[in-house]
Amino acid sequence: MPPTPARTQPLALCFGLLPIALAALTPGCSSSDADSDAGAVSQAQFPERFASVWCQAVEPCCASERIAYEPATCRSQARDYAASLLATRLTGDTTYSAAAGTACLGRLEQALKACELEDASTACTLIFVGPSPEGTPCANGSACASGYCALGEAGLSGVCAAANYRAPSHGKRGESCVGSCGVPGSFQCPSSLLPNSEGTTTYCYAEDKLYCTFDSDLLDALSCQPYAAIGAACGEVSCIPGAFCDAGTCVAQQATGPCADTPDRCAVESYCDGDQQCQAKQANGAACLSGEECSSSSCSSDGQEGVCDSGSALTARACSGVL
Repeated sequence: MPPTPARTQPLALCFGLLPIALAALTPGCSSSDADSDAGAVSQAQFPERFASVWCQAVEPCCASERIAYEPATCRSQARDYAASLLATRLTGDTTYSAAAGTACLGRLEQALKACELEDASTACTLIFVGPSPEGTPCANGSACASGYCALGEAGLSGVCAAANYRAPSHGKRGESCVGSCGVPGSFQCPSSLLPNSEGTTTYCYAEDKLYCTFDSDLLDALSCQPYAAIGAACGEVSCIPGAFCDAGTCVAQQATGPCADTPDRCAVESYCDGDQQCQAKQANGAACLSGEECSSSSCSSDGQEGVCDSGSALTARACSGVL
């Protein structure tokens, strides 16, 4: 089965978690602009404001998970992190954008109030900007006046582009795309995203029986193509969700039974255990060695036996201000 291309997203500065989509940011402001913008968070103010937003918003998440929360510890560590981030990233032509810094704090607060820690982890990705105007080739967003380096359709090159978020559209067969979404147990469809260098914000949705893959006619481009149905040939084409490619033919996955070194044989609610049998994923509190064994996909394990949880290890880091 050919790999599904990674979805095109902004080059992310990760806060120790996973990168995802951000809120719309106003491009082109430097730290010198910050002090003249009414209500904008200046570079000097950013560490304290970042810590305040993070630690106030995350407190209910800590309470719901019954995780100890010390406001002073959280604020101190979050403030130190933000200050260190500024110190290490502001070099050469790279400056802090007050407009982007202000916008990211709103996004950060929104994500944390919903306990969406992965969203929070990249809320402030685009606060660093450079001198390059739109249309300039780039390797990362901090070279761009907008803070955003848009990847091409196949993710092979970048160009500075406006950081204007848009709602994704449902792709039709043959249309250019930036990624796939909606497969059960996998990436959920985004509510907004930045366009790629071609201005595309189209996703291929599993509910439409389409996925984003390399176009067979244009090998350097991505387009929405139909999944192969159960019983159809596969290998060059991915099987429809709920099926896997077995000796060149799409076969339905199974909740139980032997998986014979083929984890894909197990359905989304199951996993292939050490005895090579598909077993039902376990509820929170059950013993585990890895997240694939858990319905929550989270196991509090560092290689030793742990327990399935709701991601409380991640929440505990956030509650302490460790990003």
